[in-house]
Amino acid sequence: MKPPMPRVSRSMSARLLGHLGDLGVVDLLLDPTGAKARDGAMSYRMLQRTPGWYAETASKTFRLDMAGKTVIFTKDPAVYKAVLGSQKHHFTTSDGFRKVIEYFDENVLFALKDKQWAHVRKVTTRAMAMQDLDGLPQSVGETIEKCIRRCPRHTTHHGIVVMEPEDVLPQATFDLFHKIMFKWDPDTVSNDADGMVLLRDAMTCASAMAARSGVPLEWLWRLPLAANRKVDAARDALRVNTIAFIEKRLAVLARQADDEGASSVHDASLLDCMLVAAMDGKLTQAELVGQVLSFFFGAFETTSYSIALMLNHVAAHPDVQDRLRADLHAAFPDGKASVTSLAALEQVEYLNWVFDETMRLVPHVFVVPRSCVTSCTIHGVTIDAGDEVLVDTLHASQDEANYAGQTDLDQFRPERFGNVRLNKTATMPFGVGSRMCPGRKIATGELKAFLAYAVMGWKLTRPAGLPFLMDTSLGLGMRKGYGTLLWEPL
Repeated sequence: MKPPMPRVSRSMSARLLGHLGDLGVVDLLLDPTGAKARDGAMSYRMLQRTPGWYAETASKTFRLDMAGKTVIFTKDPAVYKAVLGSQKHHFTTSDGFRKVIEYFDENVLFALKDKQWAHVRKVTTRAMAMQDLDGLPQSVGETIEKCIRRCPRHTTHHGIVVMEPEDVLPQATFDLFHKIMFKWDPDTVSNDADGMVLLRDAMTCASAMAARSGVPLEWLWRLPLAANRKVDAARDALRVNTIAFIEKRLAVLARQADDEGASSVHDASLLDCMLVAAMDGKLTQAELVGQVLSFFFGAFETTSYSIALMLNHVAAHPDVQDRLRADLHAAFPDGKASVTSLAALEQVEYLNWVFDETMRLVPHVFVVPRSCVTSCTIHGVTIDAGDEVLVDTLHASQDEANYAGQTDLDQFRPERFGNVRLNKTATMPFGVGSRMCPGRKIATGELKAFLAYAVMGWKLTRPAGLPFLMDTSLGLGMRKGYGTLLWEPL
């Protein structure tokens, strides 16, 4: 049996576009900036409506008519575990998302398929595993101090720093990733001109990917509109700069090869490891460029959103913040600068609980998309070839069926993990299986190190009366203008 479908209104847009019309897609296309500021991105609007659709259909699996395309939402573990596991041969990665990514480069990691995907992922994952993350806490601390220096002071309490996450955190995470993985500091936090050019182009592309994933209508991307021309220019410029970046590093490696004091393999950056793989024939030139582009597109923005969400939740819950600060100072009595390794941070149990609770309540990956390639029936649900299935990890993580005995799963309460463990079959903040985010280790380290340094050095609060509004881009984050953080030095 096909899953139930919630009602569609009688509006003209809904008659033409189904549920997509009811979500306000026409307004979003006509006035993208204003409509997004009012009601959020298309994917966020769907997430907001999802609880009501579950209730209306009295089902944990339902389908939507999205301009003639059937999209199936499910938070039912009996369905989604099969889609992602025992019945995964009926599915492939999302066709819509792949088309969005391929528009920017067909060799970007997330666009690859089958054997090419497995091969490139293996090379990239191995290269990432060789990177030393011990210096991450120190780099995070240095980056936070730079961020604080550039933020404005409070109008009445001049010791308090006012931080708008969307203006600062993408630069921080962009710098951190490249310092750790490429041994190169673009220093965008200090507004370095060359680094800012790369960051702006990367953010333009990432924002376009997010918007187009919500409304994957290819013909729209090719219209002769100013917005499309801006995206195309950013894509082309980023590709040119990526190739130049690679060639510059190749020249450095060539000089080092003639130098008896050349760096050992243990000092090799992620880019160095991939360059060696390319020279050994394990990656083609196109695949090499595609993987470096992957990191420019996806290695910083979602992490910045998650940092903003975590800091805002901690700021909104002073009891959590106080306990976390006390536990961190007990572990590091010499202060925030004495946090020297991720391994040491991992020993602070409550920090891990706060991280897990953030990932459960507001995960990096809020849906896991799959496209059905052969019709099948799973747990009584008929899924036709061509249907898009969205595993709703956001609401699965808030379903009591997945966390027995927990009746407040819509609340931020890290203490719950003193009694239960993170259900990794329901909470999938970095995706699942072979398509899981290859950068999850550094993202996890950044989040924990950022939170620890911030809480040990500052009291974090939110402006009184500011609504807690979220939105989506490539990941779930705070809506622009609603994630303001006040940093009061301790």
